[in-house]
Amino acid sequence: MMTWFDRWVALHRTVVRSTWLRRDVRDGALLLAIAGIAYALAHFFDLPRRIFALALAYRKWEMDDLLFVGMVLSVAGPAYGIRRYKDFSREMKGRLRAEREARMLSGHDHLTGLPNERFFAERLDEGLGAMADGDRAATLVVVIEGFKRVVDLHGHVVGDKVLIDFAGRMAALLREGVILARTGGDAFAIAMPKIDSLDEPAGLAHRIVVAMSQAFSINDTAVNVGVSIGIAIAPNDGVTSTTLIQRAERALYRAKTEDRSSIRFFESEMDAHIERRILMEGRLRKAVERDSIVPHYQPLVSLDDNRIVGFEALARWNDDMLGDVPPDIFIPLSEEIGLIGILGDQVFRRACADTRDWPGDLFMAFNVSAVQLRDPELAPRILAVLEEYAFSPPRLEIEITESALVDHVDDARFAMEHLRGHGVHIVIDDFGTGYATLAQLLSFPLDKIKIDRRFVTNVVNDHDSLVVVRAIVGLANGFGLTSTAEGIEDAEQLSCLKRNGCAQGQGYWFGQAVPAADIAALLAKSSTRQASRHRAGGLKGGAGNVMEFP
Repeated sequence: MMTWFDRWVALHRTVVRSTWLRRDVRDGALLLAIAGIAYALAHFFDLPRRIFALALAYRKWEMDDLLFVGMVLSVAGPAYGIRRYKDFSREMKGRLRAEREARMLSGHDHLTGLPNERFFAERLDEGLGAMADGDRAATLVVVIEGFKRVVDLHGHVVGDKVLIDFAGRMAALLREGVILARTGGDAFAIAMPKIDSLDEPAGLAHRIVVAMSQAFSINDTAVNVGVSIGIAIAPNDGVTSTTLIQRAERALYRAKTEDRSSIRFFESEMDAHIERRILMEGRLRKAVERDSIVPHYQPLVSLDDNRIVGFEALARWNDDMLGDVPPDIFIPLSEEIGLIGILGDQVFRRACADTRDWPGDLFMAFNVSAVQLRDPELAPRILAVLEEYAFSPPRLEIEITESALVDHVDDARFAMEHLRGHGVHIVIDDFGTGYATLAQLLSFPLDKIKIDRRFVTNVVNDHDSLVVVRAIVGLANGFGLTSTAEGIEDAEQLSCLKRNGCAQGQGYWFGQAVPAADIAALLAKSSTRQASRHRAGGLKGGAGNVMEFP
């Protein structure tokens, strides 16, 4: 243990050492030392008296004395100047070195060491400016698919290592003269000067896809990612870095909408596609501001007696400029631009207002997206709206996709347990797509399973689809859950599902989604037919009865 004296000595040494590193302190110490030595010599040799006597002897300065003084100064002056020049040169070299390092840091990514977006654009413009007639160059934009999932599952440290290894794998594939840069979180860009044919960028893109298909080994963990690549060619697609990068990104956007690890060249119609998307985004924002996206309602039917047991609320958007926009287009767009929370709340509130006057035995099903599940206030807001409109929680079914259960396990579990604790029923939608395991499903509080429409569509003609449907129905029955088939479009599908024990159905065979104003007439028509059947002898089941369903 250090005493106070030891600490004082250590502090004293630190202060002295840091102070002595300063040149002005060292020069001052040197002058003091010279002055001290001069004073000692003067005192020892009685120099003041001798100098005074010498001065009296030379009452008049001669030319040789002036020359002597000038000679001394001519030696001392250059010596001092050389010393100061060396100090100045050393200082300038240090300053230039610091400036070079600052420029390098400002133009490079600190994690991967690659050029950054600004540096890449400058070098690309330089290369484009030096192109001769007939030359072509390629710009590739590469994005890591699944990188966010890696970060969510393994953390930012693993994510950083994946980025470093990813950059290293790409750099190993490049020929001399090709520029690789990191332009964003999971985005990279490549500039290929003077290509001979489109096979060169296409071949490089393919090699990147193949190289990244091999798992990254990070801390004994296998991490799998994919890539999407967009390619633009100069001068056909542009002659500036801004235009080429923008058009490569538009090709990338198209690649990301396709299968994982896709490659796309820029095509002129992509500009029109992007312009339409920009228009749609602006119109969607206005629609949300005006609360003009409304719910329509598609009936859910008991397959046992062809009776309507509830309705699924489906968002519908009719725009003055765009017309009817399908939900599979504007719902993902609203998720991407951060509007899904507001949009979902608006449609749910309106649905509760529409359905509060329905007969008490009808339920209302409402979809919740994976993005909405991340909001910890989702469940409290749903319950607050139910209370506001006096809508009984047991009459509400919240549908959550199978993929949302896997991607956001903790969020989904919190929301589901909170809602189910208040009597709301929980439905897993699009079941059978292969995202969730049986163990995962059993860990969630579920009430119903909806069979994905792709199996229902092929249930009559495809044996594998029939096996899947039977397995899902058996799973539901075994765990006391209700099974619902979505996408029923003809009598054969309906008959097959009924034979295999499916409890409920939904699809165009029973009717399309209709506005709230049409629900009363639809229910009245259904009740009239049910009463007619009952008076005729209580017929149930067969295709003839079903075909009369609206």
